Amino acid sequence: MKRRKLGFIKVVLLVSLVLNFIQCETQESLTKKRIKSVEQGLLRGVYLKGTRPEKLSLFDRLQFYRVPGVSLAVMDGFQIEWARGYGTKNIAQAEPVDENTLFQAGALSQVLATLATLSLVDEGLIELDQPVNTYLRRWKMPIYSVNRQRRLTIRDILTHSAGFYEIEFQGYTPGDSLPTLVDILEGKSPARNPKLYPVYPPGTQRVYSEAGFVLLQLLLEDVTGQDFAQLVKERVIQPLHLANTTFECPLPPALQARAAQGYDRQGQPLPGGARIFPQQAAAGLWTTPTDLLHLSLALIKMARGEERDVISPLLIREMLTPRLGLQAMAFLVEGSGDDLRFYLEGYNPGFSAFLVVYPSRGQGVAIMANSDNGLYLSEEILRAVAANYNWPHFQPEEKTPYRLPVEIYQEYVGRYEVNPQYHLDVRYEDYYLIIHPTGQVPTRFYAESKSTFFAVDPYIQIQFLRDRQGRVTGLVLRQKRTRVEAKKVS
Repeated sequence: MKRRKLGFIKVVLLVSLVLNFIQCETQESLTKKRIKSVEQGLLRGVYLKGTRPEKLSLFDRLQFYRVPGVSLAVMDGFQIEWARGYGTKNIAQAEPVDENTLFQAGALSQVLATLATLSLVDEGLIELDQPVNTYLRRWKMPIYSVNRQRRLTIRDILTHSAGFYEIEFQGYTPGDSLPTLVDILEGKSPARNPKLYPVYPPGTQRVYSEAGFVLLQLLLEDVTGQDFAQLVKERVIQPLHLANTTFECPLPPALQARAAQGYDRQGQPLPGGARIFPQQAAAGLWTTPTDLLHLSLALIKMARGEERDVISPLLIREMLTPRLGLQAMAFLVEGSGDDLRFYLEGYNPGFSAFLVVYPSRGQGVAIMANSDNGLYLSEEILRAVAANYNWPHFQPEEKTPYRLPVEIYQEYVGRYEVNPQYHLDVRYEDYYLIIHPTGQVPTRFYAESKSTFFAVDPYIQIQFLRDRQGRVTGLVLRQKRTRVEAKKVS
């Protein structure tokens, strides 16, 4: 009888092991299939009505956008399913990008700065709704007409409603004299920005401005007596085990060896190397897509009360609650229920970063590239991931091109000058315009109104301008973060 029981147990264990092996193999094969589908399934932002969205190769699109390298990590089922690198982190040395390559993260720096701030709130060292001047020591926020009635608070800074004018810092070349935080706030040399001052009453409207995070960095250092990089390392990076994340500048030798070189729109390396940001809280972070998803998973767990590594659940949920439009603390948050997502894109000269996470679904993606063109490529990768993981958003848009009267097209024909060295030559064919920028490939633009046209690859919009007499005087070109004006000269 005992032998029968032992035999039965052995059979059960054997079947269980076989099933587990099959399951593992199934997940592994599914992941491989998804990776290949993403790599071969990039999607443009728009497609013409009557056609189907074309699937594009990631490797081809790297060349199309002149992006040397890109790294991405994908989360599914509340775990990082896969991470890969493509292309090169340094063209001259032909060093390949992998999942451990570091990139500058731009505005995603503000997420870690926010967490460090909330950790001080949790300890009762600061309060979100107290005026910042309560805590500042080295510099005080001046009183202007716009902030006389209502003083600037920490919460205002974290939600980009501090009232400062819009500004994104461009960093400094290695070897440059670096300004102090007070220099930056005052707009004094060697700072290259004008004085930072409010133009709107605090808390009234959302205007993306990195000025507030300069002030926040100063405040955190004044309250704790610590250097910002060390403060965030102790309060956020180490507790969350973000091994490839740092605000240290210059990078430690071990991390420098794994850092990507930044490149401009033409595929040329940044002169002097990656920019240095004394405005660390605004744009000084180096990290990887994998660490960004580890951070996102920690936020989800902390919000649910499953972990309390850095911040209490109440504060994390408050952090991810929109206050003005879609703007929460650091992140933009959109949707509800399972479709709720938090996301943010970052840009520094030569680098781009994008993160989107569905906290209820346990899904997300982080994408980082070493190019000024990285965000264009990232959006196509995002659409490929969304299609393969059945996300409800980030689908290509169908557009209907219109046929305008011939005389309208003919009015737009001519040369438009951006500057003496850069022109846009416009000619008319069939039911579209062909625009030929200096030194670039001609592109078809289709009409979506009498004055607005769009290109499919890449997605660009152009609006023609007229004077009071109805004469065409110029155009405005918009592409993602780029806005270019050109005057009609012939």
